[in-house]
Amino acid sequence: MNEHYALILLSRCKGIGPVHAKTAINIFGSAAEIFNQSGIELHQKCAWNSLQIEQVLSARDSYGDSIIRDLQFIKDHGINLIPFYDSRYPVRLKQIVDAPLLLYYKGEAPLNPSRTLAIVGTRKPSSHSLYLTQKFIEEAQSYGVQIISGLAYGIDICAHRGAIKTGLSTLGILAHGLDQIYPKAHKSTSNEMLEKGGLITEMPLFAQLHPDLFPRRNRIIAGMSDAVVVVESKLIGGSMSTAQIARSYDREVFAFPGNPSQGHNTGCNALIKRQVAELIEDFSDVVKAMNWQNTNPKKEINQRDLFPKLSQDENTLLNTMTGKTLHIDELLQYSGMPLHRITLSLLELEIKGVIKVLPGKYYQRLS
Repeated sequence: MNEHYALILLSRCKGIGPVHAKTAINIFGSAAEIFNQSGIELHQKCAWNSLQIEQVLSARDSYGDSIIRDLQFIKDHGINLIPFYDSRYPVRLKQIVDAPLLLYYKGEAPLNPSRTLAIVGTRKPSSHSLYLTQKFIEEAQSYGVQIISGLAYGIDICAHRGAIKTGLSTLGILAHGLDQIYPKAHKSTSNEMLEKGGLITEMPLFAQLHPDLFPRRNRIIAGMSDAVVVVESKLIGGSMSTAQIARSYDREVFAFPGNPSQGHNTGCNALIKRQVAELIEDFSDVVKAMNWQNTNPKKEINQRDLFPKLSQDENTLLNTMTGKTLHIDELLQYSGMPLHRITLSLLELEIKGVIKVLPGKYYQRLS
């Protein structure tokens, strides 16, 4: 069985979420090998229940024809399938326990840039919030930040369009398959995003859009970001969900305060009062909190060429340290390298001036 076929098939099996699926792949070595196992082996080695086992055993008969259709669509439309063990898979996203088994991706944006920011907010923003979003992204331009959002009405689409205008990479995280764009009014913007940005989703092709899928989408927005910025939100909404999820993932959360008498930004005020988010007034507040240096992206690439050539282990660690300070235990968990190779590579990276060693066995990437 083709591995891509098996991955899509496994993702369709009800009752087998990303955690169970990834565990089984680690046990058997591939998604295809899972479908060669007997029910007894799946129960003994994966501790799956009868419903999960039945889903796997009957999957080919249930979904086979639709997956062949999907694979042809993927080929015809230049879509990339990126499983969690692929080197292209976003390192930040891999750090969360419920990271998707499989991503569908189309575009040109790097999925492991040095800096990422999610910008989210209400679908019906005030003119002042739209101005704040545009100004914020203009200020971010010289920092080479990748802008992430959900392609929704309001703040989301304003963030994407602002990134396109300023030349920043931007990723749209979708709650549906790549066979469609929702809302349809953003089709032209999504096409522009493919030139320097991209569209990404965990949802299979031709899946029916449902309200329950948007919270699932929000965890990917939070997981792929160094920090989440909430521009405007009421007390209940997707932006509040994304902010809470980001905090649970140990991501930084920032929010613009609102005028209490107007009531349209009560969510941001609540995030600040509950100490879920840090109050910001402009992009410089994010820069200070994240300890980012102002660098021209093109100049940064030229400077990187001056560094001594990095080994494969050193590159692996550097790609794992995506702008966020990590403890050596986290590097051990996320990189998949043994401890002795990590410590040796960290020493080399420090000598080469690529990372900074902090107290308590924490390490920070400098460029």
